[in-house]
Amino acid sequence: MTKRKLIKLGGSVLEQLDPRYYEEWSEWLKANNELIFMHGGGPALSAYCQQLQIESVFEQGVRVTTDDVLLGAERVLGGEVQSKIVYQLNQQALPAVGLTGIDGASIRGERQPDVGAVGHVVHVEEKLFQTLMQTGFIPVVTSLITGSEGTLNCNGDTCAVALATALQVDEFELLTDVTGIKLNGRMQSEVTVADLEAGLASNEINGGMIPKSMAVIEAAKQGIKHVRIRFGQDVTSPGTQVKEENNERITTDVSAS
Repeated sequence: MTKRKLIKLGGSVLEQLDPRYYEEWSEWLKANNELIFMHGGGPALSAYCQQLQIESVFEQGVRVTTDDVLLGAERVLGGEVQSKIVYQLNQQALPAVGLTGIDGASIRGERQPDVGAVGHVVHVEEKLFQTLMQTGFIPVVTSLITGSEGTLNCNGDTCAVALATALQVDEFELLTDVTGIKLNGRMQSEVTVADLEAGLASNEINGGMIPKSMAVIEAAKQGIKHVRIRFGQDVTSPGTQVKEENNERITTDVSAS
């Protein structure tokens, strides 16, 4: 039976990616499964803003998107970053195709208040993504989405969950530059949604980990069975898996720090 997996790539994770991930993805496809990527590009966009002296402001881990920042997102995320990712995957015999949510108006959103041209997803048109996957291609999507008055910048983690939910994926992974989620002073190999919500409420989970944690919470609540944050620099790292609430939680210390 064909399985479908969505992997959210952190902004610069491919630059230090354990090459064994390419082998893992190839084996996944050889087993007649389907694969789709959503990517960010926060570090590259921040560098662009710094170069042009555009102030970067974040609210709860989400970038406030002025007109200047939006132009940068279109240039950097939909251009430079995506081109590099697609090229790198194709070099590894992984047939990738770059897309944004503007293509075919495939991901539509509404503007959020108080954070500029930032949108939240209200509809995903699945046909374009399904057609590519069913014909052997890997969609590589960045989180620029279609708004009623123009392009909107959507947080990559939350956009990934919306796409994963619409496509009814079997597995959802956040591939990041961190080894997992830290709670109670330790990296956790397995957590429940309740654990994550408590960490957010206590501010132990903060900064850029807020949207990541909220993303895996939402993915689990949407019924995706296998939800995990993984460490891009080591394919063998256990990362943090979100367990179903009705299962007994087993917490393992995976870090000495």
